[in-house]
Amino acid sequence: MATIVVCIVCVALIMLGGMTLSQGILTSADTTALSFEKMITREGDLMRTSVTALRAEYLSWSDLVRVTVDNNGQYKLGDFDKWDIIVHYEDGGGTIYSSWLPYTEGTPGDNAWQKACICLGGQPEFFEPGLLNPEEELIILARLNPLPGDNTSADLTLTTHNGISDSISFLQPGYTWFTPHSESIFITGNEYFQLAEATPCDGDAVTITTDAFAADEVARKILYDENQSSKTARILFPLKGISDIPAQTWTVYYRCRTWGDLQFPNINGDVNFNIDILIRKADGTIRTTIASNVADAYLTTDEAGTWVTKSATYAFPGYTVVDDSDYLEIVFYGETDNSGPENGPGYMQIIIDDNTLAISDQTRIECSP
Repeated sequence: MATIVVCIVCVALIMLGGMTLSQGILTSADTTALSFEKMITREGDLMRTSVTALRAEYLSWSDLVRVTVDNNGQYKLGDFDKWDIIVHYEDGGGTIYSSWLPYTEGTPGDNAWQKACICLGGQPEFFEPGLLNPEEELIILARLNPLPGDNTSADLTLTTHNGISDSISFLQPGYTWFTPHSESIFITGNEYFQLAEATPCDGDAVTITTDAFAADEVARKILYDENQSSKTARILFPLKGISDIPAQTWTVYYRCRTWGDLQFPNINGDVNFNIDILIRKADGTIRTTIASNVADAYLTTDEAGTWVTKSATYAFPGYTVVDDSDYLEIVFYGETDNSGPENGPGYMQIIIDDNTLAISDQTRIECSP
């Protein structure tokens, strides 16, 4: 009898052990399968994630660094508090810093960064607010303390929450300096050129031109891309991160020429390049016109048909930014004051974003107190 009881107990233990072992094997298999599935999902997310830092600018009007990041992948991004931003730079005393910047929801304090906005085609996002969807751009504002030193360069690296990185450099020249670039900003379907701060020409040269001036025609004409007539010479600078534009003397440099009629200009004091200065809203409408037909730079008769760099100044009166989603707009014009070309037709042209030119010869605007 005792033997039978022992046998029954042994059989029960064997069955229980087998069931426990089977359950353990199944549980382990499930865990492995789930882990493998998560790994596959993560790898897929990484494969579909791509970001590009399009531009980094030191904003001299606010002492902030502004970075534009393009989501050119297929994966929407969030969890910005888990992103890493590291800036390697030199201060005014020559000390080198490699600073990790934490994320903040509000205005960035010292050595911090914020998600200032997410945009699509120059407009604030409206689909899934707070997420950086494919084709959208993230505007980052960062504050460094101590500030980068004058005439220095810095490197910035950003890493998304899932480990995808990109790097970009920016300059702190020690003065306010803007350059028209060939890249486009789109607002309500209209295309504009970009105005970038402290960024030399970095693309293929674009010639912007007027329509033809007839013989003896006196007129003022807006310039436009000679290869894309619908893209006029309206150059936009985003005011995100800027609360005030100070009163300064603007010196406008034009890399310019006349073309066509060999006697254009045919008298001195006739042909000049100039600008309008506007504030444009994010919806495409004009908020205000600050100045019209200013910074007139004249060509002489012996400069006809030759690329030259001319300059003129304008006393900018200062402007308090109403909405930092607005844009500062510069519009380039060519004008004949007296007689126009001798025989016609004649054209007035400016070249922008020509990286073969020395900075001193590039079309640009420099501002000083």
